[in-house]
Formats: sequence, C-alpha cells, structure tokens
Amino acid sequence: MKGKNLFINELVELFPSLEEELLDEDNSDSITFQMGTFRRFMQAAIDENDRSKFNSMVYFLTKNLPLVDKRIQNAIYINFLGKLDFSKNPSLRKLLGGSLGKAYSDIENYHNYRPY
Repeated sequence: MKGKNLFINELVELFPSLEEELLDEDNSDSITFQMGTFRRFMQAAIDENDRSKFNSMVYFLTKNLPLVDKRIQNAIYINFLGKLDFSKNPSLRKLLGGSLGKAYSDIENYHNYRPY
C-alpha cells in the first residue's frame, strides 16, 4: 500500500510546479488540502483545454488509485474529483476513463439526487 508521503512525492516529481504548495508546512499534514491544490492545478488544465497535462494527471491517478490507502482514495474522490468542473471543456470529461469516469459520474449523480 502506498502511503501519503510517497504518493505526494511522486506527484511532485511528475508536476514540479506543485512542490511548494503541496509541501508547504500548512498543507503537508493534510491530504485534503493537498488534493485541493492538485484539483486547482487540474481545473486550470481543464479550463485551458490542456489535454497533455490533463491526460498526465488522469494517468497518474488511474495508476495510483488502487495502490493508495483508503484515506487517500477518499480525498481523491471527495476533495478532488467531486469538485472538478468540466463546463468549459466537457469533452475532457470523457478522457477520465473507466474508474475515474465512473467515480465522477457517481459523485455527480449523488449531488444531483433530489428524492422529492
């Protein structure tokens, strides 16, 4: 099982521009804050239609999701995926792929559920 420190270090290795914010002493103890940083980074890629950066992030998450512990998985789903907005580039949503795409749809359906 991959722990938070290894996961974040690999993320920083792939996206060095995130290092300062991800490893900042105010953020480094909280995977929730770190996933918020990563979400803003991915949201910028979505808004700018940067498919290369977007695909790199999707690949990283798809590869790592089954390897990380439940706490990290929950942060990825709730603090990351659950807060992405594809309204500027809806075509990118399809590039989430199987597991991330399904999780995004499940979260979206949950937020849109109105029993009455």
